[in-house]
Amino acid sequence: MQMRNWLVSTVLGFSLVGGAGCAPAPEQELPTPAPTPEATRPEPQPQQEQEDEGRTVTAMAVSTITWADMERTTTRYLAQCVTGYYNHFCSQCAYDGIYYSEYISSGCTSPSDTQHMCYTCDKQVVPYTARVELPDGDIINVTIEHGVTASDGVEFRLESGPDVTWWKQVTIIGGGETWRVWNQDGSSWCDWPYPSTNNCNTNSQWASIVTSPGTRFVFSKAKGIFATHEDKYALYGLSERLTGGDRVTFRWVQD
Repeated sequence: MQMRNWLVSTVLGFSLVGGAGCAPAPEQELPTPAPTPEATRPEPQPQQEQEDEGRTVTAMAVSTITWADMERTTTRYLAQCVTGYYNHFCSQCAYDGIYYSEYISSGCTSPSDTQHMCYTCDKQVVPYTARVELPDGDIINVTIEHGVTASDGVEFRLESGPDVTWWKQVTIIGGGETWRVWNQDGSSWCDWPYPSTNNCNTNSQWASIVTSPGTRFVFSKAKGIFATHEDKYALYGLSERLTGGDRVTFRWVQD
């Protein structure tokens, strides 16, 4: 039985997300300590091409990822202003790393220059938690809702953040079937892009297929000056997180 009957048309709603700044001056991110080496990822699959409903998608350098890869975080550090701006000696800005950017943009000719000053604030270094990027620099958020659809099916949805406009696609492959959702420039489709499927961002598959070992989600995106469509990531082990009645939403927030 085909799953087209489960297509759900939903208009994507995007909201601008703003970050709170540090008054009275912007935050400065400091270099992150090198992470502990992780286990070597599987070798990239050989290059291959597949027909994507009239478009060619090139599968080159596809990285196998896990659910944990999509949620991994790291600790980074920010230098926040705790005072207003005032003049510092050139030597202070030159030799203290958190002021070095201000030293470079100042009129100081050397650390020993006493004729000029470095205009900056007193700063405090604070840690914050940041997401670890996927191998091609992407960040894809994952949300799973339980018991929201038919108990013998699993829905999957694709959204993109306000700063992500290039073509993106999520495909589920398994049981001899392929179903997909893609979007671009604020519009989305879940079938061949006729007007009736515009703004459809949700598709589905039988739960028995989703939980089979070989079933996977493939994440694809446009790359390069010619916006070539390329498969980038393959996510296996769907049964680790998904079961009948679930809806999984992938939100592509950085590319």
